[in-house]
Amino acid sequence: MPIISAADQKSIKGRFVVTLIYVLLILGSMTMIFPFAIMATGSISTPYDYDRRSPFPRFLFSQGDRFLRVLCGFFPPSHRGSIRQLRSFFPTLPANWQSWSQIGDETKPSPDGLSTDEWARNVLVELKDEDTLARYRTMAVDYGEFAKTCDLRETVLAYDQRYVGPFLRRKYGSLEELNRQWEISIDTFAKVNADEWSGEPIDQRTYVPFVDTRYEDLLQFRQEYRDGRYTNYLGDAENSAGFLRPAAMAYIWEEFAGKELGIEDYGQLHLLPFPVPDTAPVELRRTWYDFLVKRFPLRHVSFPVTPKWRTDFATFLEQRFRNTDYLNRVMRDEDPDWPEVTAWDQVQLTPQIPPGPLGRVWMDFVGSEVPVHLWELRDTLPEVGFQRFVLARYRTLSGVNRAYGLSLNSIEELRLPFREAVLVTFHSHEWAFVWDQVSANYRAVFDYLFRRGRAVMNTIILVLLTVFTTLTVNPLAGYALSRFRLRQTEKILVFCLATMAFPTAVAAIPGFLLLRDLGLLNTFAALVLPGAANGMTIFLLKGFFDSLPQDLFEAATIDGASEWRIFLNVSLPLVKPILAVSALNAFILAYNGWAWAIIVCQNPKIWTMAVWTYQFYQTQNGQPFTVMAAFIINSIPVLAVFLFCQKIILRGIILPQLK
Repeated sequence: MPIISAADQKSIKGRFVVTLIYVLLILGSMTMIFPFAIMATGSISTPYDYDRRSPFPRFLFSQGDRFLRVLCGFFPPSHRGSIRQLRSFFPTLPANWQSWSQIGDETKPSPDGLSTDEWARNVLVELKDEDTLARYRTMAVDYGEFAKTCDLRETVLAYDQRYVGPFLRRKYGSLEELNRQWEISIDTFAKVNADEWSGEPIDQRTYVPFVDTRYEDLLQFRQEYRDGRYTNYLGDAENSAGFLRPAAMAYIWEEFAGKELGIEDYGQLHLLPFPVPDTAPVELRRTWYDFLVKRFPLRHVSFPVTPKWRTDFATFLEQRFRNTDYLNRVMRDEDPDWPEVTAWDQVQLTPQIPPGPLGRVWMDFVGSEVPVHLWELRDTLPEVGFQRFVLARYRTLSGVNRAYGLSLNSIEELRLPFREAVLVTFHSHEWAFVWDQVSANYRAVFDYLFRRGRAVMNTIILVLLTVFTTLTVNPLAGYALSRFRLRQTEKILVFCLATMAFPTAVAAIPGFLLLRDLGLLNTFAALVLPGAANGMTIFLLKGFFDSLPQDLFEAATIDGASEWRIFLNVSLPLVKPILAVSALNAFILAYNGWAWAIIVCQNPKIWTMAVWTYQFYQTQNGQPFTVMAAFIINSIPVLAVFLFCQKIILRGIILPQLK
């Protein structure tokens, strides 16, 4: 019987009520769709736009958002000084932009600066001029060729953390071998955490990498990035702005010069020569010498070695270590192959930093004893290396100016054209970047879940067993309570309903103890049996069986049908809606149940996708967008079941109310 009669629906009041009902239903549906839309958008987000919590992916219709998402990939927030390095290449970046999450919120103009779209538009407008685009392509090609020859130890890799696990799995094959080589103890490749890979302090004055197994793996990982293993769409010469770039040092000079010279405009700082030539103004030259003494990384320095410096170095070693036995002991702590030294002059002074632990001693000596005017910058410094590279290609400064369309007064004013390479690469493969970022989170989830042994198969087995037992035990119990008038029927129903009064956590401990005593831990029975009988389902089925006409049962009995045939062929077809809802609830509980599974199944070989998703959440808490992708993937089967069974589900909701 309808709530509002057909006659009332035609009145103004009736129409108002009907409209109000539809509005409330739409609002109710929005409360379900809106959170799901936020989760879906979050699953294809990056550190730049994740914190927006928006239901719509703005990058699909905003080129500025797409460009800044790409920049966030080249300068990820997990890397040391990423925004500082970004500002060095893009000096027009607003001064108040200090973190990627904050930049992602600057979608509207504010009194403090430009919006993200306005800033990106001002940068990308350069590419609309064909001559400028041609010059940038020339610079990008030269940059790409130089980057391929750059020393891997002097590069910065803006790597994707999601590729680290697969890389190590390919190299070592097993977790046992990885744990042995890295001297760690983890139970999955997804838990590998190599902070030094992204936080390498290359800008520190006395930094020199400690060469061990982890560092050698980092160099191999960088080489795979250089070879384009993870970025196939950046393989041609024109698209040369790879995620592996030379470790430019100009940004620390700009910061130092800005403080010393009182320059706040990043555009002016970007025009300063690096390194500063002898023809520069006196004040700038003096600031440059101060920078070399206080901030410049000494591993990029060389100097002419003379007998005097060899003698001074031997004296320096004696003052520092006092005796050769102590020197040998300190050196062998890091380098087991260190030769036995019995005299100070046996330690050779080299023009440039030597490998191994002696390198730190060499830097201390050069930094404190050798005058700055004797220092020479090596081409291991990317800026110097690129300047020499283009001079060798174009022969003269005027040739460089013609090729790049610049007006440089000295070659030292030329910076690494990484900015131009990024713009050209983005111009050529804008949507390739988008697809890679959208699919990366899902690829990581699939790689994790489908490599967890029998996770998918365990989930299928558990769901089938749970649904089977639910559709077997509950109908039998409800039918028996309805057809056979037992003395204790009411008490049994009260007992069934009383099970709903206790939280699941209350039954967890006695349930675990019972399963332990029965020897069912780490089996599917421990997951299926505790939920085989549901008090509410039995109560609903009993009421539905009670509502069936007795004439049906009497007619079947007269025709000679047994009780089993009456149950299977007469009763069950009439309660399909209730069974569908029961099966759906059982499916959801079995599919999403991870807490109980962890308690009763400590063996990972029995874990389902829900448990592994929880483990994934624990290992990827620094990448919430990847976790969102895992939630989306796990919700797809539930959504498919709802869509496939929605008519039966609605009947199961409506018919009991009518009865």
